[in-house]
Amino acid sequence: MDQSRLDELIYKYASGELTAEEWQELMEWYRTAEVGPVEWPGSQPDERENLRQRMLHRLQVQLRTTPKKIVRLRAWHVAATLAILFSAVWIARQYLGQTPQPAWVTASNPSGKIQAILLPDGSRVWLNAASSIRYSPALGDAGGGQREIVLEGEGFFDVRPDPGHPFIVHAGSLTTTVLGTSFDMKAFADEPLASVTVIRGRVAVRDSARLLGVLTPARQLRRDSRTGKSAMSVIDTNKVTGWREGKLQFSGETMEEIAASLGRWYNTRFVFTDPAIGRCRYYLNFDNRISLQQMLKALKETTDMDFRTDDSSSTIRITGTACQ
Repeated sequence: MDQSRLDELIYKYASGELTAEEWQELMEWYRTAEVGPVEWPGSQPDERENLRQRMLHRLQVQLRTTPKKIVRLRAWHVAATLAILFSAVWIARQYLGQTPQPAWVTASNPSGKIQAILLPDGSRVWLNAASSIRYSPALGDAGGGQREIVLEGEGFFDVRPDPGHPFIVHAGSLTTTVLGTSFDMKAFADEPLASVTVIRGRVAVRDSARLLGVLTPARQLRRDSRTGKSAMSVIDTNKVTGWREGKLQFSGETMEEIAASLGRWYNTRFVFTDPAIGRCRYYLNFDNRISLQQMLKALKETTDMDFRTDDSSSTIRITGTACQ
């Protein structure tokens, strides 16, 4: 790997923009490279040097029996140096401890499907359309493996109880911690609203700054990334988890939210001629085996909206009466 590519991967890791493929590329470099001195700006030189030497020693021990490629990280400006530091420290902790950790496994579910996944610890996950999870193949191992999941999209979790190893799910800005329970979590990158709904058990939900709430059965927490505000409410869980039984079910959601869900299921994009149309709320219930054209026909008959399909761009334009 040349220096410019390494620079790019480190910056993307530090900013949270690294893809799964790029993560593997960076991990492979760390497994096969002998890293020279790394600049560490700070006010305690002895502590900096000691930690740096420990990191280098672990790298050298780990790589003693593998082909070596010497790569020295030149001294950049402060922001770049910090990016290298944070990446190196985290990766050293994950991969260069007494028991090196294996690469993460990614399970992705395409549009128009629901996928059930059995995790290594015995927990189960159902992924909704256009959703994915990442986890370690050592998840929940007797040797002390953590039970930690990264979710993108929507998933229903049935968690095997293990008091010694809390089950943690990261999704967008939310982190949900449980001991043994079942819950639904939804956080799509292109939607401002994220939610956690408890079916059985008890979970704690946090964002990056604070505890947002502790949820018990039939409670839902919703967080709006635009305002940073969250709210809890009592909810009919059947209306949240209906997608697992093949239902496209909406209970008072805005047309903007409904269009986003339908777009993921049918792998198409909805565009509003007037953004205010997206504020209208509807109660709808369909079988997910219905075709897109049947769906649009039913929507046209039950609402005052009209739909124009552009097959060349997989886009559907929505016209109708705006809502306040």
